[in-house]
Amino acid sequence: MSRATTLFVATDDQLVQLFGGVRHALSEPITSLKRNPLMRRVLADKSWDPGVHDEDAVISTRTPTSDIPSIYAAGGQAPIEPIFTPESRTERTLEETAPLRLRALPHAALVGITGLELEMLTVVLTGDKRPPPRIVDTDTHDGIVDGLPTEALMPLALLGNEQLDEVMERVNAALSLTRRKLERASLVVLRELAREAIACGGHLFTHMPS
Repeated sequence: MSRATTLFVATDDQLVQLFGGVRHALSEPITSLKRNPLMRRVLADKSWDPGVHDEDAVISTRTPTSDIPSIYAAGGQAPIEPIFTPESRTERTLEETAPLRLRALPHAALVGITGLELEMLTVVLTGDKRPPPRIVDTDTHDGIVDGLPTEALMPLALLGNEQLDEVMERVNAALSLTRRKLERASLVVLRELAREAIACGGHLFTHMPS
């Protein structure tokens, strides 16, 4: 099922201002129980999250997270133009309904770029699964945030136009059992945001509403 998602680039300092908790990921995943937001049930899964009690991993933590305004709340920095100009009615609606505070960062509102697509893209670009750049805690009503691993940023940014179709096909082959699909236009946007992330020393994330 397609979902509205917002790709955005943020530095650690920006993440700390936006979210209740930010921490480094584990170098190797562990098995943990977590709630799947799509299936709405608790499942055993591999996790890169060391947890909020790992002091060495914590970059920032705030209790309660309600101390931080929702990413949908007005009052933050003014929105900037997205990485591409929305042309269709659907694209304009996605942009207009994307979280206000994420729209103040380099961003693009697209359909269907979840953590799964980022994971498969990483496997294609690097040959293996990698830890996310940061673990990000969101408020209950603010959805979830997943990141493109740091190791995948440069290979993605350096993709030439002639390589896009091959990479897209390999990602879609990996996604075939999930009935999900990465569009070429979305891959182009991901590439441009990867370049933005490298230029500012930040990370590339996707946000998915609850």
